[in-house]
Amino acid sequence: MGGTHSRTLTIETGVLCNNRCVFCYQKALRTVRGFPQLVPGDEVRARIRWGAENGYDELSLTGGEPTVRPDFLDLVRFAREQGMRRVAITTNGWRLARPEVFVAAAEAGLTSMGVSVHGATAEQHDALTGHEGSWLRALQTIRNALATRGTSRIVRVNTFTVVNRLNHGRLVDLADVLRNLGVRLMVLQPTILSKSNFEDAAAVALDLPDLVAAIRAVALRGIERGFRVKLFNMPPCLFRDVLAGVEIDHYERATWKEHDDGAGAFAEEPGYVRLDACAGCALTRICPGLHVTLLPQEDLAAHMEDCIAAFSAGDRHRVWVAGTDLLTPEGLGRVVRKARLGGFEEVTLATGGSHRGGRRALEAAVAAGVSEVVLVHHARDPGSGDRILCHAGNDRFLARTAADLAEVVAGRDVRAGVLVNPDQAGLDFLLSDGLRSLAGVPPALRLRTPWREGGPSWEIGMVARFLAEVTRLPFRPAETVFHVPWPTPLEAAVQLPAAAVLALGAARFDLVSAVLPTALLAPANSVVNWSGPCLGHDRTDRWTGGLPVPALKSRAVRARPVTREALQAAVAAQAQQHTPPGGPPPGPPGARPAPGGPPRPTPARRP
Repeated sequence: MGGTHSRTLTIETGVLCNNRCVFCYQKALRTVRGFPQLVPGDEVRARIRWGAENGYDELSLTGGEPTVRPDFLDLVRFAREQGMRRVAITTNGWRLARPEVFVAAAEAGLTSMGVSVHGATAEQHDALTGHEGSWLRALQTIRNALATRGTSRIVRVNTFTVVNRLNHGRLVDLADVLRNLGVRLMVLQPTILSKSNFEDAAAVALDLPDLVAAIRAVALRGIERGFRVKLFNMPPCLFRDVLAGVEIDHYERATWKEHDDGAGAFAEEPGYVRLDACAGCALTRICPGLHVTLLPQEDLAAHMEDCIAAFSAGDRHRVWVAGTDLLTPEGLGRVVRKARLGGFEEVTLATGGSHRGGRRALEAAVAAGVSEVVLVHHARDPGSGDRILCHAGNDRFLARTAADLAEVVAGRDVRAGVLVNPDQAGLDFLLSDGLRSLAGVPPALRLRTPWREGGPSWEIGMVARFLAEVTRLPFRPAETVFHVPWPTPLEAAVQLPAAAVLALGAARFDLVSAVLPTALLAPANSVVNWSGPCLGHDRTDRWTGGLPVPALKSRAVRARPVTREALQAAVAAQAQQHTPPGGPPPGPPGARPAPGGPPRPTPARRP
């Protein structure tokens, strides 16, 4: 342990793919008009050249699906010419199952591949990938790679499996299928939610206890049968008792993504939180912790309840609760009830339209006593760290949620609201067909303060022009309100009076309602800030009026630190196994290695 780190450059070559996996975190990006499906070849080559010049000696190409690129082989060849000693890809195996494509890739210089296999049977795998025949093609690609053992152009192979509700019950069966083929390293990763895959992936994501149990069972089988499990987006402390079945070397390697600033694998990764076990863990510098979308509901709800308890000690009586996307309907109801019991007279739920549970989440919030549900609009923002908001905004999420909201609040003592910027993008959204369903429950039109949003480019006449167009909306607003949480002295003295003059009495100002400071609050009452760093650190920012924002930590996840002694014991146990970690396993029965170049892959067959 503690040897020289190999430097691996990871480049995403685009989001285009010939599968349609239910859980794919890039899924919605493929439907965004104008979103580049493939990174231009010149740009990929420039990134490879930069990596070679800055000491990276290994390259990993990911997607989407890298092999759908017309210049895929050229990029592999170029990387080897630049001095990359290893070139690996993550692939679904569809194209590389063809003998001529696989041979061409090996000749171009491909040295490693991770093949995605998500089911123990063709029926299970194909249902998850949305592509009939993809299981047989993936397994054939694995056979193609295994048959290179003993040749001058070995292509090492491992597998990738996303563990979810539809396959976790047969995960050990899948491991047996792969082991019988000859695979000795299987990467297991959880379903990670993003704004791009939220609608479908949330339905198949596993709770953490079930996830750990399924992966642990495969690690145990690996100890018995001589293969390893590699954890991806999962901390090894959750598998401390089966470390002998876990790929340890992975945690001593450093991987830099192409866009990293140099801190690389040792920097805090966005979207992760720390466990109590992290403090004394031998791997704490190279394991980021647990991804926020995997945290138990108990931790998410308890964090927000703690924030409510600290916040309600003040003299404010109206609170906006935002960043609740990851809460289940039950968790959301619990948080709203806590705010009510905390003494807040009015509790407003701010949502970007991607709540876990969809309509049931809105119903739970209403049943718990929420006063108003506000749809928070985000126009396309090139500066956003979230690619959906960067390239498309959240109009699609809100259009669906608006219809649910209209039905949920109809006939009840609960208000609806819409929060937008008072600019052209906000007006275009308000005029869209997606909000026509709100005509029966006229919402309050809530406006962000434009000087906060627009900065120096804000035009003073923009508010007046916006308000003049409000009469064209498909619904008549119950009222028009400028929402100004945490007004500063400058705003109170200069900007608010100027806005009041421009409004000419058409809008009032809400200077009392404040936004609840939580670690999951993104700027401007956003949807949950998954792409932001520092979830695990106390912080203070201007969006919460300078109030401290407590760190998000896990109290429900129980784990013991991985000690150096435990690592040494695992390494010793692995040394007794005959197959080296990640090394080329024996070829399948009947495979004849060619002595000179890449072999002719065997035809597809069921294992």
